[in-house]
Amino acid sequence: MTRKTERTMLFIGSIWNLITSLLTMFSYHTWFNREGAQQLESIDIGTLILGTHLIDNISKVILTFGLFVFVGSIINFFIAIKLKDNMIQPKVMIWIASWGIIQLVSMDILGFIIYMIAFVIYFAKNKAVKIAIERTKNSSVNKV
Repeated sequence: MTRKTERTMLFIGSIWNLITSLLTMFSYHTWFNREGAQQLESIDIGTLILGTHLIDNISKVILTFGLFVFVGSIINFFIAIKLKDNMIQPKVMIWIASWGIIQLVSMDILGFIIYMIAFVIYFAKNKAVKIAIERTKNSSVNKV
């Protein structure tokens, strides 16, 4: 059983995560800081200090999330490269499912769909690989 479809889906998901992480880190992070600074221009000094800290903390969360997704995209790229044909890799299946759930929790619906398609296909092909292994075992036992 070849894993070409799963590999392709993981590559697509990796590219999607790379794009969204770069947009988050560079576009959204910059926009949030700029808009936050504009909103704080006409506020008294006490609220200005509190608002500055709040914007700074939220900005750090945005940047951290972007970095998290960026690292996840790199991991998915390497998993897609290392995906082996005719083998069941349980850790890969767990990773794909976990990353799909992370995509859902972060409200990245397109990412969730990509990784869940990869998971379902991987799971279905695992069943086919198990059946093929059983048949080869049975045929080698019958020959002896």
